[in-house]
Amino acid sequence: MTTRQEIVPLTFGGFTYEGRKVHGSGGGLEPVVLVGGAFQRKDAWGRVERDLLGHADVITADLPGWGTADRLPPEYGVDFLADALDHLLDHVAPGPVHLVGASYGTGVAHRWAQLRPDRVRRVLLVGTMTHVTGPLRERIARSVELAEQGRHDEFTTEVLDLMLSREAGVQRQAAVRRCLTGLVGAMTGADVAKYLDNTRRLLDHAGDDGAVLPVPVLVTTGEHDPLTTPRLSRAAAARCADARFTAIRGADHLVHLERPAEIVDLALRFFRGETLSGLPYCTPVEHVAGGVAR
Repeated sequence: MTTRQEIVPLTFGGFTYEGRKVHGSGGGLEPVVLVGGAFQRKDAWGRVERDLLGHADVITADLPGWGTADRLPPEYGVDFLADALDHLLDHVAPGPVHLVGASYGTGVAHRWAQLRPDRVRRVLLVGTMTHVTGPLRERIARSVELAEQGRHDEFTTEVLDLMLSREAGVQRQAAVRRCLTGLVGAMTGADVAKYLDNTRRLLDHAGDDGAVLPVPVLVTTGEHDPLTTPRLSRAAAARCADARFTAIRGADHLVHLERPAEIVDLALRFFRGETLSGLPYCTPVEHVAGGVAR
C-alpha cells in the first residue's frame, strides 16, 4: 500500500517537537492518533500502524521529552503534554479523532480526552493505571537510581523485568525480549536523560483530578503484564463513565509488539461500534463502571 507521510515540526511552550501524519487508503474511519510509551518513537509503531492505514489516517508524535523532541524537565506535568498534543492536532486533524494511548502515553491520551471530549470519538488505552504506588513505585524508582549511576547492564535488566513477563505462554516472547534489550542497550546519554525526566514525571503524577471521561473508553493490557497488570488496568477503567475492559491473551506489557494484529482488530471493532463479544484472543469484555464489572 502506497502512503504519504507528513512531518510537522512545531514549538510549544518553548520546546520543539514533531508530529507525523500518514495518509491511509481512505477506509472512512476518522483519523487514529497513537500516543506511545517511554521508548516509543513516532515512527516505530510497525505493524499496528501499517494495519490501521488500511482504514484511516494515522497520526503519531514525538511530544516534548520523546524521541527527536526537546528534553522536557519533569516539573512539566501531564497537562502540558496534553496541551502539546492539542496543539499538534489543531494543525493536522482539527476534526474528531479516535485516540490510542499506550503505557506512558495513556496518561497523556486520557488527559487530552478529558480536556477535549468534543474532539474525541472513542479512546483505547493499552496498559494503564491511575497512579504508581507500593512495590511497583519502588521498582520504577530503582530503575531511575541505576540509570543515574550509569549501571547500564543492571538498568537494562530492571527495565526488561518491569515490562516483560517470565511466565510461559507469552507469544513472540524471545523476539520481543531481544528487541527491547537492543533498544535499551543502544540508548544514548540524551535518551537516558529523557527516560529519567519522563519517569520522574510519572512518579510525580498524582492521578487524575476526578473529572469523569465522558466518551466511550476501552482499556486493555496483556494478561501477563507485570507492570500495568489487569487488576490495575481494570481499576483505571472503573474511573471512566462508559468503559470496557479486556485482557489480551498470550501477551504482557508490550502487547502491541507481541499481538499487533489482535490489537488492531480490537481497536477497529471498538472504533466502529461493532460487537466485542466472543473474540478468541482476549478475555470476555467487561463493561466497567464505578468499580463494578457487568
